[in-house]
Amino acid sequence: MMTLAGMFGVTEAVISQFLKRQKAQDGSTNSQRTGRPRVTDRNDDRNILKTSRTNPRLTASAIRREVFLNSPSPPSVSTVKRLLNAAGIMGRRPKKKPLISEKNRVARVKWAKEHLNWTRQDWNKILSSDEIKFLLFGSDGIQ
Repeated sequence: MMTLAGMFGVTEAVISQFLKRQKAQDGSTNSQRTGRPRVTDRNDDRNILKTSRTNPRLTASAIRREVFLNSPSPPSVSTVKRLLNAAGIMGRRPKKKPLISEKNRVARVKWAKEHLNWTRQDWNKILSSDEIKFLLFGSDGIQ
């Protein structure tokens, strides 16, 4: 035991405790774990992540329904969310929506047609700046 302790840089008591523990477990490394047992296994985790990456717009509850369709005891939605967060898939995905609504498209085309023949002098009459300062609360120190 002294040579083992010297090789690993620990005391003989540590080596002795380790050997006693191994003997008590009959040499097996699958000892009883503390805490609540996992609800999902590696295959379930893989299927959840695969489903999420295949269709990223699915919610956690929809993924749960799809993956555990015939399961007698599916995991909770929070378990699915926790797994997705651990894999780096955070939050919700935005819903698909059109880039511009039909109403706005019609209004833009109408505006463009009205201003099609404007001259430079017409455009110079319009005051526009993208550097406008808005003071909502208090003062900026100028009296």
